[in-house]
Amino acid sequence: MNRQFGAFTGLAMMLIVLNHSITLGLDPPGTVGVSGLSGWGLALLTVLQALGAFAVPIFFFVSGSFVAYAAQGELPRLSLKFLWSSLRHILVPYFVWSIFFYVLVFFQNNEQYSLPQYIKNLLVGYPFHFIPLLIFYYVLSPFLVVVGKRYGMILILLVGAYQLYSLNVVSNGILGFEFPGWATHFTLPVLRTTIGDWGVYFPLGLVYGLHTRQMLPWIKRFAWILLLAALVIFIIGLLNEFKVLSFPMARYLCVLPLILALPAITRDRIPFVRYFEKLGKRSYGLYLTHLIILDLVLLLIQVVLIQLFGLPMLLFPLLFALGLLIPMVIMELAARGPTRRVYRYLFG
Repeated sequence: MNRQFGAFTGLAMMLIVLNHSITLGLDPPGTVGVSGLSGWGLALLTVLQALGAFAVPIFFFVSGSFVAYAAQGELPRLSLKFLWSSLRHILVPYFVWSIFFYVLVFFQNNEQYSLPQYIKNLLVGYPFHFIPLLIFYYVLSPFLVVVGKRYGMILILLVGAYQLYSLNVVSNGILGFEFPGWATHFTLPVLRTTIGDWGVYFPLGLVYGLHTRQMLPWIKRFAWILLLAALVIFIIGLLNEFKVLSFPMARYLCVLPLILALPAITRDRIPFVRYFEKLGKRSYGLYLTHLIILDLVLLLIQVVLIQLFGLPMLLFPLLFALGLLIPMVIMELAARGPTRRVYRYLFG
C-alpha cells in the first residue's frame, strides 16, 4: 500500500472538520448565528467549505486500497478474521458515538425519536453519513476483490454508472434530464444518497490496490493533467455556488481526476506529512467525535462568550482548531490510560 495514503486520510479528515466547523459556525444550535458576514469573508468560507467535496472520496479510495492490500496473498477471498476485525472496529464505535450524539441532542434541543426512528437513523447514518456505505462495501469486499482482480475496469464503469443513476434520482435531474418516478425503485434503500455522492471511490481504490503495477505508470504520466482538470472543474463548481453560471455537476466531477492523481503524489511532496499521518492514524475516531465536540464548544460559546459570534475571523479558526485538537487529545489520553484495552472499540 502506498506510504502517502496515511497522510491523505489525515488530510481528508481535516477537510471534514473544516467543512463542519464552517457549517455549524454559520448556523449554530440555538437562536444565535453569525450576523453581518458577507462579501469577501463569506466568499472565503464558501471556498474553504467547498474543499470538503474531496474529503469523503479520499477516505473511501484509501479504504478500498487498504482492503486490496489486505487481500494480497489471500485471493480469491479475504480472510474472515480480517473482515470480522474490521467490521466490529467500525460498528461498535459507530453505535457508541451515535448513542452519545442522540443523548446530547435530546438534552440540548429536546430532539427525540421513537425506537424505529432511532434504528432508521443508525441505518442511514445520522449524523455520520458515510459509515453505512463503508460497512456495505466491507461486507461486499470478498466479492469485489474477486471481480476487481479479473474485471477491474468493468467493475469501476458499472459502479460509476450506477452512482450517476442514483445521483440523478436523488438530485432531481442533475444530469439535465429526469428519470420517471419508478426509477427510485432501482436505487438502494438507505444508501441511495451516499451511493449517489460517493459510490465509485471505494471500488476505484480497491481496483487500484489490486492493479497498482499496471495503473501507477499511467497515473504518473498524466498526473499533472488530472490535477489541472480537478482545479478547473473545481473553479467551475465555485462559479456555480456564486451563481455566476449553472453547472451543479461540477461539484461531483472535480473529485474524480484528483482521486486518480493521488497515487502519483509521493510522501516527500506532502507538506506537514507527519502531522497528516498522525491525523490519519486517528481518522475514524476524529470523524466520530468532532461533531459532538463542535456542538459542545458552540454551546459553551453561547453561554460564556456570545460576543464571538460577531467576530467570525476569530470564531471559525477557533472552531476548526478545537474540532481537531480536542478529539486528538481525548484519543491520545484514551490510548495511554486504562481505556487502552478498549480503545479500538471506542475510536476504531
